[in-house]
Amino acid sequence: MMTETKWRMRRYVPTMEEYMSNAVVSFALGPIVLTSLYFVEKRLLGSIVNDYEYNALFRLMSTCGRLLNDIQGFERESSEGKLDSVSLLVVHSDGSMSTGAAKEAIRRSIASCRKDLLRLVLKENSVVPRACRELFWKMCKVCHLFFSHTDEFTSPSEMVSAVNTIINEPLKQQNRNLHLSVQSDN
Repeated sequence: MMTETKWRMRRYVPTMEEYMSNAVVSFALGPIVLTSLYFVEKRLLGSIVNDYEYNALFRLMSTCGRLLNDIQGFERESSEGKLDSVSLLVVHSDGSMSTGAAKEAIRRSIASCRKDLLRLVLKENSVVPRACRELFWKMCKVCHLFFSHTDEFTSPSEMVSAVNTIINEPLKQQNRNLHLSVQSDN
């Protein structure tokens, strides 16, 4: 985040490669996912954590999340003077790409990253334990939930609706079924 702040303060326009190299880290899934992996796999060896495949899983998951966030947060971030992948594609196209075309190009990149991530998750004979690979995939799916239609992260009502649909409603249904089961046993 400090790098992005310095860019903004210096009015520096990074290349797309510079931006994405930093964006994977600044999206901040590392503290959430990478530490959670140690609860999934108690003996996560240094040789696994330092392996190319482990880092590729993280990079692909974070890239998907960052690009999804960029598409949904473009207007808000532009009004704040922040650069993101959408604005960088437009700026670096020298006027030949519209915002809509940039968003479509980014959607294709997201689809490609998801495909590559899923390929690693389903890979046979992987150095990274399957449960760990699945955690990367699940977090990618969470990012899609948050950012596929709107920026739910900054839209509390959308988030509440999603939580109700995914968690609260199934629990209510389960409680109703349990209650009916107890009543029929009596």
